[in-house]
Amino acid sequence: MKSPVRKRRSSAAARAKLLSLTDSDGQPLFLPFDVADYLRSEEDVAGFLTESFSDGRSDEILHAIFTACRARGMSKIARAASLGRESLYKALASRSHPRFETILKVVRALGLVMELKPAPKEIRRRAAAAMAAPKRRKTVRAVAQTRRKSA
Repeated sequence: MKSPVRKRRSSAAARAKLLSLTDSDGQPLFLPFDVADYLRSEEDVAGFLTESFSDGRSDEILHAIFTACRARGMSKIARAASLGRESLYKALASRSHPRFETILKVVRALGLVMELKPAPKEIRRRAAAAMAAPKRRKTVRAVAQTRRKSA
């Protein structure tokens, strides 16, 4: 089993090799792309986060918030959110489950406000259908156990 450190080295080496490839004119074939380089204003960050929230996947939302924090500067955001820089990195790491309070602090530190609006009709229909679904019936075994206890 490979250690995580080895995996990072191999991916870094592969990336370096990919970025070193050039065409016949000496121009690089691949350039690294980072969204954080293009998030300059609050409107850019708000649009980027709104788009990530529209999918509703928590891992995408965390990654988008992490990218927005990198665009503004992790230390600045951590200071404005009254968090330690390391704590902010931990909270926004992949596979983490930050508290909602932490996310609110970070969003406010980015100079944004969270706003809710009605979902499209299709999403509302699915939510209504899920709420109206009949509850699961007890299994025969659970019913028998309940009867034994009451007898």
